[in-house]
Amino acid sequence: MKQLYLAIISVCFLLPAQAQQTAKKDSASVNREMTLEKEYNPTIQDAAKLNQLPELREPQPPKSKVEFSNYAVPYEVQSGLTYLKPKAYLSDLDYSKYRGYLTAGVSTLVDVNADLGYQILNSGKDHLGIFASHRSSNSKLTNLQIDEKQKFKINDTWGGLNFQHDFETVKLNLDAKYTYSDFNYSGLSNNYLKILSSSTYPPPYDYGYEINTYPNQANNLFEAHAGISSDEANKTNYKVNATYTLFKQKYGATVDETGEKENRILFDWDFHKNFNSTMGSGFAGFFKNYSYSSIQDDSNITGNSNYSALSLNPYFYLEGDNLDLFVGGKVDVEFGGRKKVVGAPTIRFNYYPSDQFLFYLMADGGRKDNSRYNSFYENRYTHPWFRLWDSRTPLDGTAGIKFLPLRNFSVNIFGGYKITMDEHFFVPFWGLDTHTLYGTASDAYFADAHTIKAGGNIKYTFQDIFEIDLKGVYYKWDIKSDDESSSDYQQAWSKPNFVTDLNMAYRIASVPLKFNLMYHGEFGRKTSVPVINPLYSTISLPEIVDMKNIHDLSLKATYSINKYFSTYLSTNNLLFRKYDIWYGYPAQNFNIMAGINVLF
Repeated sequence: MKQLYLAIISVCFLLPAQAQQTAKKDSASVNREMTLEKEYNPTIQDAAKLNQLPELREPQPPKSKVEFSNYAVPYEVQSGLTYLKPKAYLSDLDYSKYRGYLTAGVSTLVDVNADLGYQILNSGKDHLGIFASHRSSNSKLTNLQIDEKQKFKINDTWGGLNFQHDFETVKLNLDAKYTYSDFNYSGLSNNYLKILSSSTYPPPYDYGYEINTYPNQANNLFEAHAGISSDEANKTNYKVNATYTLFKQKYGATVDETGEKENRILFDWDFHKNFNSTMGSGFAGFFKNYSYSSIQDDSNITGNSNYSALSLNPYFYLEGDNLDLFVGGKVDVEFGGRKKVVGAPTIRFNYYPSDQFLFYLMADGGRKDNSRYNSFYENRYTHPWFRLWDSRTPLDGTAGIKFLPLRNFSVNIFGGYKITMDEHFFVPFWGLDTHTLYGTASDAYFADAHTIKAGGNIKYTFQDIFEIDLKGVYYKWDIKSDDESSSDYQQAWSKPNFVTDLNMAYRIASVPLKFNLMYHGEFGRKTSVPVINPLYSTISLPEIVDMKNIHDLSLKATYSINKYFSTYLSTNNLLFRKYDIWYGYPAQNFNIMAGINVLF
């Protein structure tokens, strides 16, 4: 990999000598929520990756979180050098002329991807858009624990609408979205094979697990949001939002159990007033209420009790000629449930000694909302008996420097420290119940985590011909829990200690053809696998298993036939690597997807 990175960086500096310099264009913004915007540039995802790679977010300016809408966000100080704008991977078409989009693709594994959207209204004051998307896969994968194929199924379909009206001094935002997802617990724990191959308990033995025949889980998710925001200089400005989410699953732990139903109501707000042109103060916060259709007896373990949470965040901000400052504090209080309280700073500081250099410091924290609704997007294979605890972070600090050796080349170096109480780590769960509907679900191991991170990010663009974005982050985990087992078992299960991402784009100037190369790597992951004695139905200390490193390389070529129509061809798992996304859930093999993009 080092040789690959050195070769890429070398190309960055050789390209300027091979073409003429042209005027730099602003980037097209890509809406990641699938709402229909005037500058929509569809990005085709792979159905296989709906499995969700474990996510570690890059350092970004923390903000008072708005759970659903991307319209009304609180006041925040950006930490960026504003005139270096990556081109969203060479997306320079004038999309503002078009009101609709359609994308569709099919892979050699019969994965199907499709997106459709249309702006019904697009006037100066009113915007109304509808959208729908589909991702599905119905194939067979070879499990890493055994050389045997098993059925892998995912069917995700979602759609909705969004509306915005501008009352000049006040904006009204309304949006709603419905998602249907069915999938199978296709993961296979190697304990199943140990049991069946046991000389003391030979097969056949029914543990309720059939690779290709057990029922599919089905989840229904609904979200609706309404918000108002004002923008009046030198007056009291406000953003107020109300959000409702519903999560409902078909099955519980067995086919005879009804799945859980979660209702969540969220109110969040942000009021701020400018004292003058450079400084002001504000007050942000949220109130959330959670209710569940079924509550387990021990809610302190399952996390399924009804409860509410309140967050209060006063702050002060200053914008100067060469520095920006946002300083405040928040306190999050839980009523009912586990009754946990956490306080955290909210600090963002940017210092610009010159136009080519930035020093930044960020500190934040608070409660992470691990609702059923949110956890679905992190790992859909979580154990159906319980929801995850909300973690609490009294400190998440990052310091770094950004500098521009060249106008079109930026370097970002950063480091940070984070304290998280009740952080969750996914490990495979294998039940002894003969009627369970899953093979391997993800159980959660909770512990307090102290994390040191250090990394860097480089970005380079050359005209509208070439661009590169390369990032690497190292994580050092220190895990502390009340578990009395050996310290060897107090680890950051399923979390990597090094993550790297590479995105490259290249356009051939003479023909309307562009290439995108995307790589994601994760290294140093471990998991614990329970060892089961079938004779006595007991579980001993788990085995520590080194998971294979993730090497996810994709290459996509897009050919524009005209300004309305283009075709693409993408190759996935280009390195032909075998690895688990979650333990027991292998990534798909090499496959090719072909599709079209239409603007209308």
